[in-house]
Amino acid sequence: MKILDRYLIKYFLIPTLFCAVMLIFLVLVADVFDNLDEFLRNQVTVRQALRYYLNLTPFVFVQVIQWATLLGTLYLLVQLNVHNELTAMKVSGLEIAMIVRPLVFVGFLMAIFTFLVRDQLVPPTYKQAMRIQAERIEKKQKKEDRKVYMDITYYGSGNRLYYAKTFNVADDEMRDFIILWLDQNKTTRKKVMARTAHWNGSLWILKQVNEFEMSSTGQMVAQPNSYDQKIYPEITETPEDFYRAAADTNYISYKDLKQYVNRLKENGLILSSELVDLQERLASPWHSLIIMFICIPLLAKTATRKSIASSILACLGIVFMFHVSTAVLMALGKSGKVYPFVSTWANNFLFGFIALFFLDRADH
Repeated sequence: MKILDRYLIKYFLIPTLFCAVMLIFLVLVADVFDNLDEFLRNQVTVRQALRYYLNLTPFVFVQVIQWATLLGTLYLLVQLNVHNELTAMKVSGLEIAMIVRPLVFVGFLMAIFTFLVRDQLVPPTYKQAMRIQAERIEKKQKKEDRKVYMDITYYGSGNRLYYAKTFNVADDEMRDFIILWLDQNKTTRKKVMARTAHWNGSLWILKQVNEFEMSSTGQMVAQPNSYDQKIYPEITETPEDFYRAAADTNYISYKDLKQYVNRLKENGLILSSELVDLQERLASPWHSLIIMFICIPLLAKTATRKSIASSILACLGIVFMFHVSTAVLMALGKSGKVYPFVSTWANNFLFGFIALFFLDRADH
């Protein structure tokens, strides 16, 4: 590795990591003040609070790494401009594309690392954090303050996949309830469809039930058994489990989410929301790299210190547009108005190509 490459990577990583740590700290401190009354009222111990925030840290890291990358990139490019180091590099014959090559490589590695953290570390730790929060913070929340959720999917114990068209949290009732019993190969071996499922305090009571036995290939082997009412004691999931799954999608990995989508497709349930979430798991880790590409053409071409401030404002404005348009496209995708792939990847390609187009102009 060249000395210049090591120099640029060092002065990019140090402020980026520092900003990531500070942003994580600020988010956790804000959460402490937000929940301080509940902590005191429910007598949460210091150990329990530390466990909660330690488990919450990977999730917060995934949320703030984009902004830490933005700040780190701005810091590096501003410093290079202020000390005329970019000008010296250009005079020596280096093009901007060659100068920022090590930064792009680091951004690529950061995207992979972010994906691994979200896919492997966030689901178990976030689930544990939410369990601690539910036991100590949300236990005072009134059920009537919660709402009705639509299109709920949940992967429970015993290789069971649940789907409900609606979930009324206040009444502990689900409608159009479907349960898939899966084997070790994730093949459906039994399928249950119920008009309603009501929680009686200890068990789920299913009404207007149709029970299908499936072959090893996932095909129905006989006519369904019908029941006016039936209870499955092996279903140990509580309304709180379905509530947490409905309120948040960070409990499962990309692999599990993909299996959800495949099982839903096999059973004729194609949900735009799950498809968008699946694509978003792959698209969002690259946002940090796209933000780097947005900043480089604007700040790398700065010739005077006077124009640095306006270039920084332009970077912040474009990054803000990037995040707003990403959120809008995802909302359109989940409503079924835009293809899931388009809703999650369109902004990455659009802003990335525009940034690359203007990158060569930074040499002038």
